[in-house]
Amino acid sequence: MKIKRIKLTNFRQFYGNDNKIEFSTDREKNVTLIHAENGVGKTTILNSILWCFYDKFTADFEKKEELVNLDAKKEGITKCGVEVEFFHEGNTYSASRTFDSTLGTSKLSLFSVSGGSYEPIRSDKRFLNSVIPEDMAEYFLFHGEGISQLQANKGNFRKAIRDILGFTLAEQAIEDFGQIREEWNSKLTKINNANAKFVKVQEKLKENTTTLTTKKLQQKDILDRLSELELERQRIDDEIISCKVADATELKKRIKSAENSLDSHKANLKREQVRRQKLIGEYGWRVFGLDISEKSLSFIDTTTLTGKVPAPYDETLVKDIISSARCICGRDVCPESPEHNAILSLLDHANTAEIKQNIMKARSFAETIGNKSRDFIDNLLEVGRSVKSFNNLIASSKESITQLNVELDKIDDSKLKVLRSQEMDVKEKITRFSASQRVISKEIAELQNSIASLKKEAEKQLPSGAESYSLHKCIKFVEQLTDLSERKLRETEKDSKFLIAKDVNEILSTFSRKDYSVRVSDTFNFELVREDGNIVAKSKGEKLLLNLAFVSALINMAEQRSKADGKFLQPGTVAPFIIDAPFGELDETYREATAKFLPENSEQLVLLLSSSHWRGTVGKTIEDKVGCEYILVSHKKYHRNGKPLDEIYINNNKYNQSEYNSSFNGSTIVKVK
Repeated sequence: MKIKRIKLTNFRQFYGNDNKIEFSTDREKNVTLIHAENGVGKTTILNSILWCFYDKFTADFEKKEELVNLDAKKEGITKCGVEVEFFHEGNTYSASRTFDSTLGTSKLSLFSVSGGSYEPIRSDKRFLNSVIPEDMAEYFLFHGEGISQLQANKGNFRKAIRDILGFTLAEQAIEDFGQIREEWNSKLTKINNANAKFVKVQEKLKENTTTLTTKKLQQKDILDRLSELELERQRIDDEIISCKVADATELKKRIKSAENSLDSHKANLKREQVRRQKLIGEYGWRVFGLDISEKSLSFIDTTTLTGKVPAPYDETLVKDIISSARCICGRDVCPESPEHNAILSLLDHANTAEIKQNIMKARSFAETIGNKSRDFIDNLLEVGRSVKSFNNLIASSKESITQLNVELDKIDDSKLKVLRSQEMDVKEKITRFSASQRVISKEIAELQNSIASLKKEAEKQLPSGAESYSLHKCIKFVEQLTDLSERKLRETEKDSKFLIAKDVNEILSTFSRKDYSVRVSDTFNFELVREDGNIVAKSKGEKLLLNLAFVSALINMAEQRSKADGKFLQPGTVAPFIIDAPFGELDETYREATAKFLPENSEQLVLLLSSSHWRGTVGKTIEDKVGCEYILVSHKKYHRNGKPLDEIYINNNKYNQSEYNSSFNGSTIVKVK
């Protein structure tokens, strides 16, 4: 989807019906720049698109009920409107929304445009949601200076990203599979209601399946809440660090460092504990074979293996003596002589080649048991020392954190005390929800095991009728489809996280002045981490850079997915990337970096800039990618009286962004490229 143009009629600052912006839809010159000073209409432009499509605004858009331009109101005009013309999948559409201040309501109209004719689309809202789902709009149209709160949207972040990447259809299919399975299970139970055992198992299976679904939803809510709490905790930590109380800042940094070390030690301890369990499972039985192996080796005499005398004698030796009729001592051994018969009788007890080979194998196995047992004991002792070391480090880190917190609480500062109280409250909630997560995870595992057992029992009790067999076969097939779909989604999500992190890390490695990388969690929350894996407390500029890099990487992936031939997932959502104040909290270096990677990762990019954001390297970096460029001019009825003209230089041309002695108060749109 690409936006072709917008038209604003008496909407907020924009007086009259001649306020139009034609956006660049070129693949190479894919950037549209809109310059304006604060209060002139940048945020209004952004919100006009959001309002036209969904009848809503960004959180920072003030006086949402005052939409009709004030000068137009004075002239008796009571209506305002926004029209957005856009391309989608090779077709052109026009969406327009009008607001009537006398009624306090708005109306959406949607048309398919072809050859100058406009054909109404009845299911306008449904269609717009198929182009850009409403829940996802904020990831394509947002205020740059508020993007640091992107992950804090009450658990919707992961869902929105999955929607952008095209998971919606597959997730709906999984839900449909579940309903089909339940219908067939009910039918199977109904036609076999005379079989009491089968009916009982089916009822229990249905009960457990329903409970499992409920538990999984509860688990999702808990995980979403934990994600929110972790973000809240991070916010409070950042506030304490930047609270301008020197001792508090230093102590909090030391606490954060100690907490990161504690997390690292816990991860290392868990790794060693898993290693110990693996060692015991793989080699533990050999310890009990150590004594047996030593006794076996002493039992298998060396002379037995080499065929030396004494016995038991080797079969080949006995046969050679009989054949040659001469003993190894030189005496003759005549047939039927007492000596001949005595030697011949030794064949009953002699070592055959097979026995000899088996004895050698037994010796080799006994030696292996002994060697592996000693290796196991050495490795187990090594792991034990590591476990003890990490336990000591964990105890030391906890003690250090406790002491540092005591020192921090001694600081007499009212703002700090409020923040510390909030922090304690959040930590207590995290502890409580983490405990709930452990409990519900255990319950889910138990239910899954119970369901697996009940399914086996149901198969045993299944009547032999053709209809029952057919239904059972269909149910099994749907269950296999569900398992396959869920596995495919997990794999795709895992791959997506890896690729997004890879793209963001490439941006960071190129442009970030610090040697950090990004880590993406299961909920798609992302953090800067050092080489040792510890989380970094981000500055405001780093937050903005990271968030812009993340969303642009996400949009780039969605655009690539839209061209994929896969039949499992629907094409990813491709939409314009429209940002108001994208460079607000970035320094010059990060502005240059952002101006470089945003156009590269976007199908269509619209940047709304103030002159302070435009000055410096941004213009030079992005100029080759600009297809269209505008300035918003502020008109005032009053005299200038020395007030600034708000001059801006674009392509060596000077433009005034403020006009005085105008016939109206408001803004106009001037195209400069």
